[in-house]
Amino acid sequence: MKPAAEDDPMEFVAVPLPGGDPDHMALCVIEEFLLMGWTEQQLLTLFRHPRFGATHRIYLERGETHVRALIARVCAAWRPVAQGAREGASNA
Repeated sequence: MKPAAEDDPMEFVAVPLPGGDPDHMALCVIEEFLLMGWTEQQLLTLFRHPRFGATHRIYLERGETHVRALIARVCAAWRPVAQGAREGASNA
């Protein structure tokens, strides 16, 4: 995977909204990056690294176990879709 350039307009920026649900935001971020092919370990980096303020705050406030559970939840929801796509491609 190519590292992001300093001036990359597509750089990940998550901003928490007042009154927003941090877990819902986290689930959306996880889903987005999972569908781009990121591994569970790469997804965890979005929460561990202080550069990603909104997701890192969740990591600090709720802990790694909570973040891993969110990642597992999204992965479980999307695995059947990904497996079906692979099976369909092999049957074509």
